[in-house]
Amino acid sequence: MRRSWLATGLIVLTLPACAAFAPRVQGQTDILGWQATDLSLERKTFNTQSYWLYSFNLLVREIRGAAVTFNEIETTVYQPGIGPWTGKYLGSWRLEAGDQFRIPLQSSIVCHPVAGGTCLGTNVPIPLWRITLGGTEDNGRPVRTILDLSLPPDPPSPPQTTSTSIRGIDLVPPKKP
Repeated sequence: MRRSWLATGLIVLTLPACAAFAPRVQGQTDILGWQATDLSLERKTFNTQSYWLYSFNLLVREIRGAAVTFNEIETTVYQPGIGPWTGKYLGSWRLEAGDQFRIPLQSSIVCHPVAGGTCLGTNVPIPLWRITLGGTEDNGRPVRTILDLSLPPDPPSPPQTTSTSIRGIDLVPPKKP
């Protein structure tokens, strides 16, 4: 009887850890709804060196009914076994009340050495993303929100309809004249 309680206790403790690595491709913060769409994994070659590129679109939608202008977007991508990479983008990205925009994102993937360079099925490292958006509401109140994504290791085939019809933003602001 005591062993069954111990076994049950161990299972209960380990389940949340497993759930933490389950794909998380949509969610909501206090001001935004978001969804990762059009996920793809492609093999590329550069100077005879092969690598894998994991791309997706991040749809960001305002949900409170108040326009916001983001002036900073920071993206950090993690891959198990490799240090994180962070990019910080400064600009002006306006999101009207109830409106949405699309952020195209991608990262190169390093496969486990035992996979022999094959990034398919269970060999694909799970890309983890943290996107931080900072800016102000129209009334001047500062906003900062964080989106944590965990993409599936082997993305599904792209659907017939994609998110490319949503207005995209460029993370590199235009050059000043």
